Amino acid sequence: MRRHYDKGDIINKFMVYLMGFVMVGSIFGVVFFGFGSGGGRGGIEYNNFKFVNKGNFWSTIVDGREALFTYAPDEAELIPIGSIVVNRLKNRLEIDATSDFNDTFAEQISLAGHNMGITLNNFNVFVRQGFTAENDYNFPVITCRSSTDFVPVIYFRSSNETNVYMEDNCIIAESLTQADVERIKDRLVYGILEIIK
Repeated sequence: MRRHYDKGDIINKFMVYLMGFVMVGSIFGVVFFGFGSGGGRGGIEYNNFKFVNKGNFWSTIVDGREALFTYAPDEAELIPIGSIVVNRLKNRLEIDATSDFNDTFAEQISLAGHNMGITLNNFNVFVRQGFTAENDYNFPVITCRSSTDFVPVIYFRSSNETNVYMEDNCIIAESLTQADVERIKDRLVYGILEIIK
């Protein structure tokens, strides 16, 4: 026995399948390409490096390897950092990042250290995170006294101003806001990779 389909039924089924396809396609688009270019800045060029906005971060290629940043270079360059600080971090196999366990910006500092480690790992630099004193998480105790010529220490801390400077053999990275913690991290990595000179 042969079934008879009404043109309306066929069109309705087609519309249901089309809507399902569009919805599934939209989900894949968000997962693989993000929600958008964030304020219309889909891509920029800076010092002969091309940056692509991938939603939550900026990406560029340095010596054939991907480098990821939270802020675009023109936003990070607003953090004044002397060449003595950047040179202290260049060409190192390990960089230690530390902070006080109870710092006001503890979570942001931890995230910045983690993100720094992800990016610099692509360039064969290990970032070890710790705290300035014994802690519940058994992280290593890293202080400015731990800083050596081979393994420099960056001491992140909240402050009433944003400033990065050398004190004795240690890099002090002070942040007025939580956003400045990530901006400082990006500015340091931009300097290490010689994107910002």
